[in-house]
Amino acid sequence: MIQNKFFSLPMMFVLSLFATTILVSSACNRDDDDNNPNEEELITSVILTFTTPGGTSTSFSFKDTDGDGGANPVVQDITLAAATNYTLAVKFLDESNAADVEDITVEVAEENAEHLVCFSVEGGVPQPTVDDTDDNGKPLGLQNRLTTTTSGTGKLTVSLKHQPNKGAATPCSTGDTDVEATFNVAIN
Repeated sequence: MIQNKFFSLPMMFVLSLFATTILVSSACNRDDDDNNPNEEELITSVILTFTTPGGTSTSFSFKDTDGDGGANPVVQDITLAAATNYTLAVKFLDESNAADVEDITVEVAEENAEHLVCFSVEGGVPQPTVDDTDDNGKPLGLQNRLTTTTSGTGKLTVSLKHQPNKGAATPCSTGDTDVEATFNVAIN
């Protein structure tokens, strides 16, 4: 019987174990970042559309087409009428490439359990009430109501949260902020 000095049974076992370890570790280290279905999108614009019961709509925008850094965002001041009920629709766009504007609102609606539109107010601005829900019956915030009472001024901040804990006592303090836009508001 001819004996192979280099590949004894214990050596074959060690080599097999080594080869298996390399295969398993390389499979676990694949870079799946390109296949991430919930990859954060660039949001350069937030558009708020206020509609009265009579159907008159007025839109106001926050635009930061160069993203973080660079030029300051261009923000339109919101003017609303006192003692008026409004519906408030929120839209998110990526306008970083004017030739290829992307409506991120569609993605937010599709991945509604992973998103939450949050509102905070200062001064005489009433708090919007969220009217729409995600697939789990939790608030979403793309469709809202806002009722003004008396005249006044203040600020309205709109934030889009990604992967918030909607079951938390303060869900808007959880998750990552995809975009945040603050508008000056005058109620006449």
